[in-house]
Amino acid sequence: MAQEKKKIEFRYYNIPAGEYVLPKIGKGWEQEYGLGYHGMLHFHNYMEIGYCYHGDGTLDIEDRQYHYGDNMFTIIPANMPHTTESKAGNICKWEFLFIDIDEFIRNEMVSNDLSADEVIRIVNKRGTLKTEANHPAMAKLVRNIIEECRNNAMYSNMSIKGYLMALVIEILRLDDERGKAHKNMRLTRHIDGAIKYVDEHYKEDIKIEKMAKVCGLSESHFRRIFEESMNMKPADYINMIRIQKACSLIKKEDISMEDVGFRVGYQTPSTFNRNFKKITGMSPYQWKSKSSKWENLQMQFNISARKGWEA
Repeated sequence: MAQEKKKIEFRYYNIPAGEYVLPKIGKGWEQEYGLGYHGMLHFHNYMEIGYCYHGDGTLDIEDRQYHYGDNMFTIIPANMPHTTESKAGNICKWEFLFIDIDEFIRNEMVSNDLSADEVIRIVNKRGTLKTEANHPAMAKLVRNIIEECRNNAMYSNMSIKGYLMALVIEILRLDDERGKAHKNMRLTRHIDGAIKYVDEHYKEDIKIEKMAKVCGLSESHFRRIFEESMNMKPADYINMIRIQKACSLIKKEDISMEDVGFRVGYQTPSTFNRNFKKITGMSPYQWKSKSSKWENLQMQFNISARKGWEA
């Protein structure tokens, strides 16, 4: 007999057109959380940021468990399973913001340092619980957004956008990758032409000499700058881009792995398979069977959808 799947809820919200934040605030959010749900996980269609004013309980995010208390806040990306459970008999006061963070970043944030896709990737990489004591700037931004939503004063939409932008920047600063990207930013500009060239010609037999020429550098100078800024050799970067393109092809089209390898620039299946496993840690066939995050949720759980909680 097949093992019964665990139940999980998809709690969805609708953010009004032209806005990025849906606040869930007020007296209705002071309660004993998780009562009657027996630890059942749920996930949302938007990023959830919660602020705990007072309380005592546990927070599960995917396979990690935290203990929460007074003056702590959560940042949980969309489609990430989690649940909040109060200690028995403990009434906790939380307030929540549901944020269309992807659209906000695409529409409102312009950066010469990171692309919108890269900012979105970093911001949505990990759910977390933080304390106000250790992260006062982030906590203040979360509370400021909540208060702007509560008061709905003149120019509140503009103010919320400003606080949101500052919050995204603080989240980026939490990530080690942001520090590496900032350090290498100036050098990377010297090799922008080579990066663009690889993206356009990855199907071809790319020579490092040609990449250097595109950047107006000698090959030796180009190799040094490339390795220093990208933390990998040019040949490894070419392989990484080819495997990224291969992953996209495998997901979108029903074609043989031999054809996939050929279409991304590999002349033999063995070379394709070797590089694919080196970069992804699995064979192309294993990767194909590995579902997306949403598909994994469908496979692992018995999902029921319901309108998000109201106070």
